[in-house]
Amino acid sequence: MDTQVDELKLLVVKAVRMLERIELLDNNGHVSVRIPGTDRFLINSRKASRASLSVRDIVLCDMDGKLLEGDSEPPSEFHIHTEIYKRRDDVGSVVHNHPHYQTVLGIADVPLKPVFGVGAFVQDVPMFEDSSLINTRELGIQLAGKLGEKSSVLLRHHGTVVAAEDIKSAFTISVFLEENAKKQYDASLLAPSIKVLEGENLERTRTSNWQPSIIQKLWTYHQEKAEKQGALSGITE
Repeated sequence: MDTQVDELKLLVVKAVRMLERIELLDNNGHVSVRIPGTDRFLINSRKASRASLSVRDIVLCDMDGKLLEGDSEPPSEFHIHTEIYKRRDDVGSVVHNHPHYQTVLGIADVPLKPVFGVGAFVQDVPMFEDSSLINTRELGIQLAGKLGEKSSVLLRHHGTVVAAEDIKSAFTISVFLEENAKKQYDASLLAPSIKVLEGENLERTRTSNWQPSIIQKLWTYHQEKAEKQGALSGITE
């Protein structure tokens, strides 16, 4: 159990550091992972810097957000994570990002469309209209309901939430969503009407671009790049 928890803590730290490095997280935002077979989850603490996060900044909570282990409280928006976990047995990791392009498209009331190969899974992304902090159970329940069985929901004027089976998948979806949104935004500057992936081409592209090998490849790429730049130094201290 302890070895498993230690490994999951390290994954959370790496995910937060890498998401911050590519500006999907800023001084806020959080990544959680459910401990398999339990009603507990790990998450970066509220006060810890996302840029210098280490394993000592990861806290253990129950599904009511009660702190079980750690030196600091969880983020005030822990309800995002707890209410999704309570509703979805298939979700093992939740990420709350503050991405630029997805948020801009949401502010402009432009639906996210599948326009780029790795973003082919983007389709009918639900919109959550309450732009405040999701810092109550009621708001967490509403957000989880809006997410439904999908992998992401856009919080207008605020950011995004991603839910996936594991932390590497949640990281990959987060990256692919923003890459797709950037392509959609840039293309819309060139033409009033843009071409989107659809029909058999969409289905084929979606299938070919979402494979375990691609998830691992993206994770390895960002991890090695972050290591080379020193962005993962001190994570075990």
